[in-house]
Order: sequence, then C-alpha cells, then structure tokens
Amino acid sequence: MTHPTEQISAYLDGELHGHELTQLMDHLSRCGNCTAELEQMQFVRSAVRSLPVLELPAGLVSEADPVVVALPRHKGMWAGVAAAVVIAAIALAAIVTPPADEVDLQRLNSLVGARSTLDPAFGPAKVSVSPLVSE
Repeated sequence: MTHPTEQISAYLDGELHGHELTQLMDHLSRCGNCTAELEQMQFVRSAVRSLPVLELPAGLVSEADPVVVALPRHKGMWAGVAAAVVIAAIALAAIVTPPADEVDLQRLNSLVGARSTLDPAFGPAKVSVSPLVSE
C-alpha cells in the first residue's frame, strides 16, 4: 500500500482540488497512519509559524537584505469602487427625493375606504374614524 505523503503536504498547502482531494480524503478515512501523519504535519506547521521573526544584521546574508518587490494590484479594489458608487447613488437619491406627504385620515378613507369594506377579513376593529367636530 502506498501512502500519499506528498499529497498530504499538498493538501495542507491548499493545492489539492477535485479528484485528488477526494482520493486523499478517502484514503485518510481508512488509513490511521496517514491520519496521524497529517496531524503531526499540522502540529509542526503551527509550531513553526508560532516562532518569532528574527531581525538579521544587515550584510550577514546577502539574500536577507531588503528587496523592494512590487505587489500585484488587488482585484478587490474594483469591488470597493463599486460599493462607493452605490453608496453615493443612495445618498444622492436620499438628498434629491422630496419628503413624503403626511397621511390625512379623511383622504386615506376616501381613497381606500370603499375597497377596504369589501374585504371579508376587514372588520370595524381595523379602521376607526373619529367623527369631525365642527365648531
């Protein structure tokens, strides 16, 4: 039986996809040795990543001297630009849109009163109209 040691390492690096990932997961479910190896590799990786970063004196190792590396442009920038445009459009719409008219009970009753009385679920408890008091 061959044990997929290289695939376990590739899995931890996030390099396995599709069929290879399915095969590895199937093998790990049946093989206790490989499952133990995966756990050991995870432990070692987390231990190494928890070590402090040491500053080397300049010139000690020529490869360790700082080198300026251009970072690739982030494609996520366009998502931020699109979100800013949407927020600006909403703010502009909120500023330009006139305020809503106040609801007058008599106007509302004249517009929907007749239709609401035809609704069988509509009862007198749902609408109360106070009589107008004339002075």
